[in-house]
Amino acid sequence: MSAAAPPAPSTSGEALSRADLAWLNADEPTNHFVVTSLALFDERLDVDRFKSVLAARVGLHPRLTQVVAGTSNPILGARWVPATGFDLDAHIHRVAIARPGGTGELAAYIGDLVGRPIDLSRPLWESHIIDGPGAGTALVTRFHHSLGDGQAMVRMLLSLTDSTREGWRLPPARPRRPRRPQRKSQGRPALTALARQGLDAAGTLARLTLLDADPPTPFRGELTLLKRVAWSAPLSLASVKHVAHSTGTTVNDVIVSVIAGALGGYLRGHGQETRGLRIRAMVPVNLRAADDTRMTGNQFSLVYLELPMAVAGPLERLMRVKIEMDRIKASSEPAVGWLLVRGLGLLPARLEHATSAFYAGKASLVLTNVIGPDKAIYLAGSPVRQMTFWEPESGGLGLGMSIYSYAGEITVGAVSDRNLVARPSEITDGVEAEFAELQRQVE
Repeated sequence: MSAAAPPAPSTSGEALSRADLAWLNADEPTNHFVVTSLALFDERLDVDRFKSVLAARVGLHPRLTQVVAGTSNPILGARWVPATGFDLDAHIHRVAIARPGGTGELAAYIGDLVGRPIDLSRPLWESHIIDGPGAGTALVTRFHHSLGDGQAMVRMLLSLTDSTREGWRLPPARPRRPRRPQRKSQGRPALTALARQGLDAAGTLARLTLLDADPPTPFRGELTLLKRVAWSAPLSLASVKHVAHSTGTTVNDVIVSVIAGALGGYLRGHGQETRGLRIRAMVPVNLRAADDTRMTGNQFSLVYLELPMAVAGPLERLMRVKIEMDRIKASSEPAVGWLLVRGLGLLPARLEHATSAFYAGKASLVLTNVIGPDKAIYLAGSPVRQMTFWEPESGGLGLGMSIYSYAGEITVGAVSDRNLVARPSEITDGVEAEFAELQRQVE
């Protein structure tokens, strides 16, 4: 499916932020900046009911019925404007996966979707209702990242779902006006403090710019149009919290450390020497304030997280990850990363791609963590059993790992270019094994 040219410029509509524009222009033939999510149901999703729920609630989110106009106009800029002749049916597709209709066939179908672009001439999303695996249903939804970041997508999802099976019968709740975060006045900072902050940020930017490129591994190489996905069995959030409490770490520390262990095991299994090896992940950092209830837009930074590939011991690796995570939290890297993201939106598309590739070359993968609903949800009357997602890879990277929590469970997803990691399920299987070993050592 080829992307048509955007509509003509318009003086109406909400302007895209610099961050949103950066992600709109980030698409490349071998990497589309589209977030792909998966919801699994144990029963068949009622398609007509699903469409009626969407029809009743899509109006809560104007961007789901809008397109981007004016991307080439330097004065008017890019704006969200209503799509001409919006038709919900054009965004909903029903398919059945090939026999035997199991997880492997579903993963292959999703991998094919990940390799396709979103049509920029229409609202930037689509849903695929898939009969299977088994007697259930899989719902795959794809949103272009310019619509919003992970937390915005979760809030949007929650407004389309219900907390009970019969909730879909109720009229949609009148949405509250989204609140922008309240900025607390901290007085006028001293000039010396401002100067110190500026020097610190400049030093951080210089250090990040001068970082060496990540070493050659099977995770880096030439990209193709073919993608592959996998996801782990759910990990008990209570069990992960127990490990974190027992070791003085966080839930995120624990999951990142077992992902690092799985990545190291994959490399060793494919002939890569890991003694002394450290690779970096590009990690989005949520910058939304707790009182920011907006369901659109991007408010996240990017930082580099060093992963200790050489450490085979689960407890030592966990401590190494904790030290690195604590260092980043105490640094100015998130603030500098946000400036870089916004700066990309000021560049012409070709220069943006070159700059993005330069900084992405210092990493080997993207690693994303999104917190989903803490209780089970229902969509069109059907309970969602498991959820996960796959984040797009920045600047030509070919591997992405995602962490998603839902209803007391954590699922780890992996997306890869087939030319680099042909079976990402080897990595997600490794995540399960690494967590089991970490649990055993903590007990």
